[in-house]
Amino acid sequence: MKILVVNPFGDTEFYGQDNLARIARPDTEFDVVDIGDMYPLRNNQWLYFRYMCTDGTLETVMKAEKQGYDAVFISCNLDIGLYEARQLVDIPVTATLESAALVAHMMGSTYSLVTVDYQNGKIQESLVRTYGLHEHFASQRPFDIDANDLYPDRTPAGEVIEAVVSAAKACVDEDGAEVVIPGCTLAGSVLTHDLPDAESVIGAPVLDGMVTGFKMAEMMADIRAAGVPTVSRRGWFEKPPESDMRTLRTFLGREP
Repeated sequence: MKILVVNPFGDTEFYGQDNLARIARPDTEFDVVDIGDMYPLRNNQWLYFRYMCTDGTLETVMKAEKQGYDAVFISCNLDIGLYEARQLVDIPVTATLESAALVAHMMGSTYSLVTVDYQNGKIQESLVRTYGLHEHFASQRPFDIDANDLYPDRTPAGEVIEAVVSAAKACVDEDGAEVVIPGCTLAGSVLTHDLPDAESVIGAPVLDGMVTGFKMAEMMADIRAAGVPTVSRRGWFEKPPESDMRTLRTFLGREP
């Protein structure tokens, strides 16, 4: 099995490669790429930025299918281009927040997000509503470190862990969360790498969306290999008309 991990911004998670290598199946190969050639920023936490990095993400996903990847995992808690990608390609496409929220529903009756800031958390909460997973959503609490500052050249890992743990404990102790999801892959990767027993500190399981999203990609690729479609083309994920796609791609000067 071969999976492409896409960071939909102009850099990659600093512990991502190591964390995924530890949990990938022995028969799974994976590559990690970013979209720095189409989007220069190391973050995408604002609505306009999220919009601007979607195009580069979708181009990367479509290219991955042509290159023979069995699945694509979009590694970002804003799930950049997830639904659009499922309309465009036949290989499975997973993303961080959707995967973590789905697994959280199996693990407990309530879950919370700890996010970089309040506005970013509201975007993720709207995604949870879109996914139909909001019924058991307990809260979102910001840990107030800008995504640009989550890189180790800007903020030591210890400071990130302290801020995330503080917000997560409030979700558990005050909001009743039974599961906590780090609302940024950069924060989640630090916890997975440096605080593997986070549950004992926070008081509830912590779901690194990179781990759940990657494992979900493996599972969905297995399902497709077994002859079961991983997306329904009836309704929501119906593919665009081929003639319109050719017209649009030609207009943009891109390969059909």
